[in-house]
This record gives sequence, C-alpha cells and structure tokens, in this order.
Amino acid sequence: MIDQLLFNVTQSALAGRSDRVFKTPLDDWESPCESLRDSSSSFWKPVPQSPKMSFEGFERAIEAHIRADIKHFYCSFWSGTLPGVHEGRPISLIQVWNPDDFDRLISNLVGHYLAQKRANIRFSVFIGTPDADDELSVSVDNQTGEIFLERAGQGFVEPIAPSLEQFLAQFSLQAHRLDPTELPEYG
Repeated sequence: MIDQLLFNVTQSALAGRSDRVFKTPLDDWESPCESLRDSSSSFWKPVPQSPKMSFEGFERAIEAHIRADIKHFYCSFWSGTLPGVHEGRPISLIQVWNPDDFDRLISNLVGHYLAQKRANIRFSVFIGTPDADDELSVSVDNQTGEIFLERAGQGFVEPIAPSLEQFLAQFSLQAHRLDPTELPEYG
C-alpha cells in the first residue's frame, strides 16, 4: 500500500504523457530514475527500485526490526526528494536517489539510532523534514507506526498522523517546486 500511495503522490503532476518528468538542478550523483541530464538539469521521475535495497544489515547492527511500512517507504522507488504539504504544513519527503544515497541514509539512521539510545528516547525513523524548521524531522515511531514531528535528541514533539498510510494519503505534492515538464529531445 505504501508504494501505491507514493506512486499516487507524483502521478497528477506526471499524468497524461509518458515523456513527462520533473526537472531539478543537476546533482553530481546519477540516478536510475533520471531520463536525461544536461549541463544544468536532471530530468527524472520515480521508478521502481531494481534491485530493491534492504534494511537487513541495519537491522542486524541495531538488533531490532524496522517496520515494514518504513521499509516500503524507502525501498519502493528511486526518486528525488518530494516537496509537498500535509495539513497545511510544508514538508519534504526524503526519498532514495541511488544505491549510494541508500548507504548514506543508513549511515544517518545509525547515527539517529545511537543518539536516541544515548538519550533513552524511543526509536524512530525519519522520513522527511518540515520546510520551516531544520531542527525538526518528520519521523515514524518504529514501535507504533505513528507519525510525529521530532526534535533531534529530544524525541517526539507533536503527533501529525496515526500511520504512514494516512500521512501519505493526506500529503499533496507541490509539483511546481519540481518543475514538471516534457522530456526535451536531444539529437
């Protein structure tokens, strides 16, 4: 269900034509979701991960299981960050650009886990950031599946959705921030 909800988030912006893509500033990292790159831009759209990334090594390292909905969130698509709005609050959803980006995500999650363990805070996994506050993250409580705003090292600040499914169902992409366009033709 999570992969379908993520797919639905982007579809209205890309609907109608198979050559419709998002256009964002060029990044040094290439991605399987890119259709084209030019000297300043990357043209991309979310594509299913193949092969799918895995949380197995991370789970072994922390000796805990990660919720299936979190795994689906990060292991469904290769995609750029998805800026949008949830109940009036601007939020950017973190996505995985390529396998190296997944490795970077896991490294950040290890640090997040260790900081929570030291502070004796219940374990969560971040999935996004509110655009207005760089000290907060949007996180999934790994035990209950609830979505919270979380302050690093301090724990949950405010509940924002009872589940990842409900959160994504209420999330609206701000497609204009990804400059949807038709794929340019280069000869």
